[in-house]
Amino acid sequence: MKNMFLLGLSLASAPIAGLAAAQAEPQTAEQQVDRYGSQIFRDSRAVGMVMVVVDKKQTLQRFYGQTRPGSRQKPDADSLLRIASISKTMTGEVLSSLALENRVKLDDPLQKYAPQGMALPQAGQSITLLNLATHTSGFPREMPGSKPQDTPVFVWPDQQQRWSWLSASKARFAAGEKAQYSNLAFDFLADALAVATGRPYAALLRDKITAPLGMKDTTLNPTAAQCARLLEGFGASPCVNTTAASGSGGIYSTPRDMQRWLQDLVYPQDAARKQLRDQMFRMYFKRDNLRSLRGMDVAGQADELGLGWIRMQEKPDAPEIIQKTAGGGGFIGYVAIAPKHDVAVWVALTRSGGTHYHNMSGGANKLVAELSGYQPAALVAPKPVAAHKPAAHKAAVSKPTARKAAAHAKPAARKAAAGKKTHKKHKPANS
Repeated sequence: MKNMFLLGLSLASAPIAGLAAAQAEPQTAEQQVDRYGSQIFRDSRAVGMVMVVVDKKQTLQRFYGQTRPGSRQKPDADSLLRIASISKTMTGEVLSSLALENRVKLDDPLQKYAPQGMALPQAGQSITLLNLATHTSGFPREMPGSKPQDTPVFVWPDQQQRWSWLSASKARFAAGEKAQYSNLAFDFLADALAVATGRPYAALLRDKITAPLGMKDTTLNPTAAQCARLLEGFGASPCVNTTAASGSGGIYSTPRDMQRWLQDLVYPQDAARKQLRDQMFRMYFKRDNLRSLRGMDVAGQADELGLGWIRMQEKPDAPEIIQKTAGGGGFIGYVAIAPKHDVAVWVALTRSGGTHYHNMSGGANKLVAELSGYQPAALVAPKPVAAHKPAAHKAAVSKPTARKAAAHAKPAARKAAAGKKTHKKHKPANS
């Protein structure tokens, strides 16, 4: 009787064990991509979204949402997008290519490529091309001054305006001491590379990247036909020539073209491009060796800085990731690469009024980790900044005084929170 009972218990539990085993079976790359893609699209509240994934020799594309509000048409491989600040990594690639050809040196001073007769402000160490490419030039994020009203994104300042500002600046730029995110620096870098070669930067971009890789829709000056394919979302900007910001954020591209670029970064097509990729991914500044680092922790802690790229070191639940954030003109984007595991993910989306960057970058990082064989921790949104609390040694304040202080703190906290919300809504990270 006892044996019959045990046999029955065993048979009854078999389906449950089988179900648990089925649930524990590892997912395929396609299933992982679908799971994270759907989550990122849902949590980011995007209007439209595209994702390109390279996993070893396999390449996947995914499309979500609409090309513009109300279109009821999904994006596709030929939809045009702004890659925004991912343009900086391509500027780093052009710099790397020219350095390998000995046409420029990373330690060349910017002064060498300044307009004839123009003397740049001096403050100890000269600003080099390497400083420009690693956000260590000391330049501000944007050029000081008021942008003309209704100016489209990525068209101000132009080359003449930024060099005029620099020549007249009284600021003392401390190169190599601090890291401060700077769009301005990358546009000066593109200007310098054009002077060094005697060719417009757009031609260098074509010669070094888009033509060799067959990226036919990647451009700074889209045609009317290309503009007709541009995705639109909240905060959209007109589709215009963005050569003025060619080094920092002006590039347009498509999922089809970005797949070619990612594939070349994971599996370069020949020995020369492998050498170029390795040069691109080299890091030059460690966080711990800088006095401060600002504006580069959007997708995770920036541990090292390279030529437009940021390195996040390996952790128990994630591999080493080389990444770049982006945003502008109604778009946000992110590229994350695990070079030791041959995995790369690029996500770009058009924003709605409720889009938050971390919901996209956090999901992409975890997809990279899972495809690389790690077990990422559950995604947790960043905690809102709380109102300032008194230090422990000042805790013994009388209750009436404490209530009075709290009454004053609450409006201030609400004002700060409102300012923070507006900032996120109108000024995408790392534009």
